[in-house]
Amino acid sequence: MTLKAYPEPSDGREMAVIQVEDDGIGIPTEEQTHIFERFHQASSHKGNTGSGIGLNVAKEYVQMHHGKIDVSSGSGKGSRFTVRIPIGNISHVASPLLPAAPQQEHPVDNPTLPVDYTVRPKILLVEDNNDFRHYLQEELRRHFVVFEASDGEEGEAVALQQKPDIIITDLMMPKMDGIELCKRIKHNIDVSHIPIILLTASASVENEERGYKEGADAYMTKPFKWEILTARIHNLLAQRRQQQNEFKQNAEAEAKDVTISPADEDFLNKALRFVEKNMDNSEYSVDELSDDMAMSRATLFRKMRSVIGMSPTDFIRNTRLKRAAQLITEGRLSVTEIAYSVGYSSPGHFTKSFKKEFGVLPTQYHKT
Repeated sequence: MTLKAYPEPSDGREMAVIQVEDDGIGIPTEEQTHIFERFHQASSHKGNTGSGIGLNVAKEYVQMHHGKIDVSSGSGKGSRFTVRIPIGNISHVASPLLPAAPQQEHPVDNPTLPVDYTVRPKILLVEDNNDFRHYLQEELRRHFVVFEASDGEEGEAVALQQKPDIIITDLMMPKMDGIELCKRIKHNIDVSHIPIILLTASASVENEERGYKEGADAYMTKPFKWEILTARIHNLLAQRRQQQNEFKQNAEAEAKDVTISPADEDFLNKALRFVEKNMDNSEYSVDELSDDMAMSRATLFRKMRSVIGMSPTDFIRNTRLKRAAQLITEGRLSVTEIAYSVGYSSPGHFTKSFKKEFGVLPTQYHKT
């Protein structure tokens, strides 16, 4: 590496010039216009040689100082990178042209501070490449609360502690890879409802099949466009809300229509069976459901909220009313008979609850 200063021919400014050379395989001419693009990896490189963000970050830092960076290279000739930065008056560093640091709505870097997670969804980022993880974290925290882990084992621990809304994990990592992490998450009832996005530098169909087999909800190959990743995240969150709304409103909806893992489907089917078993028991309560499910009230509440977007109380009422909707459609019982059969001791209360849930009176439901 060499460092020198001389006037820039174009405008006479004195520049600090840094040159870095190597004797590697070089960069083909047709690649040189793209190597500073985010996530770009030269096609001449074999294997997973990097994340494709280092040169892009270097270019952004140089441009922040009103400098320039370029490359001189060729196949089999090594590469020379040249950085030119103005010296002397450094007032340009405070230029209004530079982007202001984003305001952090949540103090995510200090876990001891109280944080309100109701505003932004929580993302767990599991990635062993420090530079790539740092880049993704900086981008993601503009829209989400971000937690980080540097390997699968740490990622599993953070997931169990923080209960994120989505997990983004690399596939190849030390200690525990992304597929094993996915498997453990999807088989743990405490976190099995969390969607997982697998990131990998390998376009192997076998790895993709393994990932989906273990419950991955999306699979993305590096390099990828940032906009595609954020779209995947928002789509998964939106799909979750849509499924929950459909489960709540559709009397024919089943557990498999709203769950994303076998563990969640088993959990919800079990809860449905207990409520249906006590359908005509107006005294059946959340405490009794918690006992039947062998869960504490707090655990049952968290899991119900995560899977179907309802509290256990709402779940019991919704299950009763959806059963009532089915009976109304069959047309064999009167509204009063249906009210008693689904655990309501007052037909008037039943009618009020039914209309609140489905938007119409019980007598109007079969006509919709």
